[in-house]
Amino acid sequence: MDYIKKGFVDYVAKHKVAVIFLIVCLVVIFLSSFAASAVQTDGWSVEVTDLRDVENEGTKIITTVDENDVVTEKEVAIEGKVVSGILFVPEKASAENPLPGIVLTHGYLNNREMQLQNAIELARRGFVVVTIDREGHGNYENTGSTNAMMATSGMYDAVKYLYNLDYVDKTKIGISGHSMGGYTTASVLMQDAANGYNLVAAGLMQAWSTFMGAGANVDVGFLKAYDDEFFFTTKENGGTISREFMSTTTAKTFVGNATMEGAVQSGTIYVGGTPVETVGGQAVDGTFRVIYEIPGVHPQNHCSVEGAEAVVNFFYNSFGTPSGYEYIEETSQTWWVKEMFSLIGLIAFFALLFPLVSLLLTVPFFRSLAVGKQETNENGELVWVGNAPVEPKPLKGVRKNLTYWLGAIGIMLFSGFVIQSVCTEYGGKWFPNTQLYPQDTTNWVAMWAVVVALFSLAVILFFWVVNKAANRIKYHEDAPLYDDNPFAAGKIPTGLAGLAKTFLLAMVTVFIMFLILFVNWSCWTVDFRIWTFAVKVFDVGVMLPTMVRYAVFFGIFFTVSALFNENYRAKNLPEWASILINVFFNIFGVLLVIAIQYGEFTTTGVMWQPDMALGYIVLIPMVPILAIATVISRRMTAKTGNMWLGAFINTMLFTIITCANTASSFAYVMG
Repeated sequence: MDYIKKGFVDYVAKHKVAVIFLIVCLVVIFLSSFAASAVQTDGWSVEVTDLRDVENEGTKIITTVDENDVVTEKEVAIEGKVVSGILFVPEKASAENPLPGIVLTHGYLNNREMQLQNAIELARRGFVVVTIDREGHGNYENTGSTNAMMATSGMYDAVKYLYNLDYVDKTKIGISGHSMGGYTTASVLMQDAANGYNLVAAGLMQAWSTFMGAGANVDVGFLKAYDDEFFFTTKENGGTISREFMSTTTAKTFVGNATMEGAVQSGTIYVGGTPVETVGGQAVDGTFRVIYEIPGVHPQNHCSVEGAEAVVNFFYNSFGTPSGYEYIEETSQTWWVKEMFSLIGLIAFFALLFPLVSLLLTVPFFRSLAVGKQETNENGELVWVGNAPVEPKPLKGVRKNLTYWLGAIGIMLFSGFVIQSVCTEYGGKWFPNTQLYPQDTTNWVAMWAVVVALFSLAVILFFWVVNKAANRIKYHEDAPLYDDNPFAAGKIPTGLAGLAKTFLLAMVTVFIMFLILFVNWSCWTVDFRIWTFAVKVFDVGVMLPTMVRYAVFFGIFFTVSALFNENYRAKNLPEWASILINVFFNIFGVLLVIAIQYGEFTTTGVMWQPDMALGYIVLIPMVPILAIATVISRRMTAKTGNMWLGAFINTMLFTIITCANTASSFAYVMG
């Protein structure tokens, strides 16, 4: 026992920096998640549960009146179901004190966690909330139905689930969804009225502009961004754009007064077309209509203080302050604090990778992959024993500077300005959705990644040939002394066996990281995220085979990217500066086209590239991904002397993150 203890102490002392770094990362992950959970549960006063495939049953008496005024009562079964949801139950909810219930859902390509800001704010005010995955998203697998992406059954089934809970007030159930989830909200309102069940008492459509009808006593509202990429445009007066919507007849008709002077006032409650005074936390007398217009654009609705304020205000006006709770002003919000702690956890999650790899490289099985050390040989020369690091190259002379900077700039600009063509023109043709590759946007993003990788490789080869030719002309037979090998970082460590061992090391690293994620989720029901960039849990058995198939395409990108990152290192630049330069080159092309799109959109209300309204939203998380992947690539090369470990880790890590956070048009297949 003493021997083991001494060995452990010696190991820790020898690798003290990595051990301390690892411990700090783990502590930050769990403490930030603990704090995020404390905010999410309002100091543990709200019970938060991850629901998977839960069902319940109940009944309701439906009363109908025919054309002869004959009243008929019929008992119908109410079958509730939540395939994938997060349930928030305030502590004062009980059969003796039933509270209002709200179903929230997300938009296209998102998942249930995207409505957490609204769930947190409503639950801490005394509302029972369930935020659900829509079919084909998150943990709700596509059933193979032709209309899965537009399906409304998930939300309506969740409404029925809440209705059957004895601690939910059956007369006060509301629904709200964002974007395509707004369509789902509108459809459920119409369906509930048509079948006469009248389970839903209020519906707020976020970022969706079409109202299709609701029950006579149902409160309905719109929540819109000032500029919306997709909705709130009309054909009135030759065509209007989103920022003009409040002045349109469409908006005025919705609130019940098509002939009103001026514009509909944001947040004003209209009963029978007339504005009414409201009191904070008190239900409005009468059925109302309201339109909230908040700053920002379409995807900001669900990451916005103003957005959360509008959602809370709507349900306060509809249901009043829940029994046993005091009114909390709509502007008093805590969700963003939870978001900040989740961001801290996200940073610690990625930081964990570096000490983890350092320590794994000390394991005897992986030790041969690590950079060796310098020793003096019999001739008194310093030589590397084991893997040698990638040596920076001197950046001297006009030609070398031109090839260094022009190549990087060319790749950077190409990566940004080719996006539109790949997304809108060639994506569906070259890489259509199939059973094996079922994710709508992952296909074209993967194709874009391969196109950029091939272009980058062509640029590297071109300047290599140019420099070799120039050196031949200038130095003749001494030319090999001046040639730089752009593929030096791609040497296979100790042959194919070493490459296989490197791949295994990457697998072990990523496995441990996601194991920590899943354990953390099971403890606190929080993951690591900021807005649309998230590292989230997923159904491993269902999604992993699809992730493996997509990894082939992303692997091409991250392998060439790793090579690119090692070519752009110069001896006269410190490592931190080289990393920042590489980060800039890797993200600026994408960032530039996004900035142009939204710069023009928020200035004029009209997009630079209207056909990319969705495309650039999809790529917003790619900006931090590319930056983080660059750092990982550089640091892994520093640890192993070649680019392969970084390429493998980036491929696995970011393929999983990408596939776990988007939609599928087909059911996942195992084969």
